Formats: sequence, C-alpha cells, structure tokens
Amino acid sequence: MIRKSILLIILLTASQFVLAQRIAIATKAMGAVEIDKKAKPGYNSLKAGTILDDGDRIRTGSDGFTLVIFIDDKSQLKIKGDSEVTIAGKKIASAISKNIRLENGTVRAQVNKQRKGEFVIQSTTSVASVKGTDFWFIANSEEGDMVIGLEGIVDLFNVISGLSVDVTAGNTGTSDSNGNIDVNETNQNTIPEDP
Repeated sequence: MIRKSILLIILLTASQFVLAQRIAIATKAMGAVEIDKKAKPGYNSLKAGTILDDGDRIRTGSDGFTLVIFIDDKSQLKIKGDSEVTIAGKKIASAISKNIRLENGTVRAQVNKQRKGEFVIQSTTSVASVKGTDFWFIANSEEGDMVIGLEGIVDLFNVISGLSVDVTAGNTGTSDSNGNIDVNETNQNTIPEDP
C-alpha cells in the first residue's frame, strides 16, 4: 500500500513537469523583480537562471529589471521597472509561438527571425506582431501605447478600432483606448534607456 502511494506521488509529480511548457530563461534580475509561477501561484523573488514556463508572470518594482531569453531562437525580452508581464508560449515543432501580455510598463524586444504571428506583445489596447526586429513597447492604459521601431518592421494593431499600421526603424506608432492609431518620426527623448 505504501509503495503504491509513493509510486502515485512520483507519477503525479513527473506529470506536472511534463505538462509545463518550458519556453524561456531569466538570465538577469536586478532590483525588485518577482515571479508568479503558474504551477506554484504566489509572487516570489526572481533569481537569474530561473526557467520560465507557459503562463508565468513577472512584475518589476521601480528599480527592477530582468532579461528573458527564449530557449528556441534566443530572442530577448528586456523588462524594465514598474512593469507587469505574462510570458506565454506554445511549442510548434522546434519553434515556440510567443505571446507576451504586457499589463503595464516597458519592454524591449530583440526578436530573431520568426514566422508571422510567432512573436506577439499585447496590452489591453494594442497588439504588436513581428517577424524579426528590435523595438520598444510601452503600455499605458491612460495615455495609450507606444511602439518605438529600432530595426525591422512591427505591425501595430488597435483592438478597439481594428486599424493597424506598420512601424519601421526611426518611427513611433501610437495606439490608444479611443481606437486612434498613428505613426510619426521618433522623438529621441522618448526612447527608454536600455539597462
């Protein structure tokens, strides 16, 4: 009876590890950075080297910063202070289809070549989808979202109006909760400092 119980516990524990989709690793964590593991709810301090699974949430304090690298193609996501992000991904063959939910805050995505729709960052107002590029995404539910193109092309979509624009290097796309969407030349003063 005891052997069967132990075997059952081992099998249940092993099945949880198999079910978890490992998609990325946090390689740096500075200042106040916390993680809410989907498999073990509740925020705890995030340490460099932490493996991220599908559905894990990260939040940073005002002095926080973390660097996340996706295990399939080494694309990077830099999460700055005062940000709240959910990292989601689904393995498709040898690639991971990545979907980052940015509740608020600032991230920089340095994305290696992807198939269309394999790397998406979304807020409550906007969706940025990329094939391979470098850009900042700043989510602000009150003032609207900004996508600052550094390299390549980002498709910025407003979920309220259904309108979309292409944001290229040197340009900034804006998208707000009234459905407005626009692209203008980037004001250098709006580019966040890269830690």
